[in-house]
Amino acid sequence: MHRLQSFFAGRNGSDALSKTTSIVACLLLILSMFFRGVVSSILWALAFLFLALSYFRMFSRNIWKRREENQKFLARTAPIARKWRQWKLRWRQRNLYAFFKCPQCGTVLRVPKGKGKVRVTCKSCGNVIERST
Repeated sequence: MHRLQSFFAGRNGSDALSKTTSIVACLLLILSMFFRGVVSSILWALAFLFLALSYFRMFSRNIWKRREENQKFLARTAPIARKWRQWKLRWRQRNLYAFFKCPQCGTVLRVPKGKGKVRVTCKSCGNVIERST
């Protein structure tokens, strides 16, 4: 165990970008099973390249450069991750709340379900909306 710890000392390790490249490699390998011939070979080669990139990033000693790359990746994928978290939250709350957008500014508003007609004031623009839940 001590040898393994000393090997990984000073190395980048696993970060969001290396995890994503590993997942993409696995998906490409699975996808390559459904094709034959040249397409399968191309998908397999792409999967190998993504996996090699992932391991290169994990074993790299240039931590500063790998962290910089990871920060750029996180900055580009932040809007997608935010939308995903919002969708998951709405999905979990779908039985308790109704969601709708303000017609004036587009802000998503949440009102409790089963309250009949509800009058809601948008916090962003002050528009008063009447909806039934």
